Amino acid sequence: MDFAQFDSRSAAEKPGRVHLLHPVTGAELYADAEQTKPCIVLVRGTESRTAQKALRAAQQERMKAKPKKGDLQMLEDLHAQMVDSAVPLIAGFENVSRGEAALTVAEDDIRWFLNLQMVNGQEGERSFVEQVLTFASRRDSYLGNAAAA
Repeated sequence: MDFAQFDSRSAAEKPGRVHLLHPVTGAELYADAEQTKPCIVLVRGTESRTAQKALRAAQQERMKAKPKKGDLQMLEDLHAQMVDSAVPLIAGFENVSRGEAALTVAEDDIRWFLNLQMVNGQEGERSFVEQVLTFASRRDSYLGNAAAA
């Protein structure tokens, strides 16, 4: 049996296509009324070596700004940490724009996109940052179903 088929570290380097969902209704989002242009974000898996390097650097930066004893953690703080973790995972966008301009992989564009909603804990609602992180952390998103031996 060729165990190379289970190399999720390498497979996670190739960005997968995440069809964005409406953060409240869960309906698939399209850039056109005919629904021929799906709104896609290209996402690397968290197991990728590229992602791990970036996530490590982000964690080191957070450690430098360690909260003082007694500081309250707010929902916004959790959201900010999720955004920091998601930024290095995004490798591109398709049919997603900011006004008339297509989104790019510029960090400003990525952060703008991820900060459009906050995590709110409501059942059935998933912000864009939650959608990105859910896809990126699921091994089947990039490894897929390996053929049975």
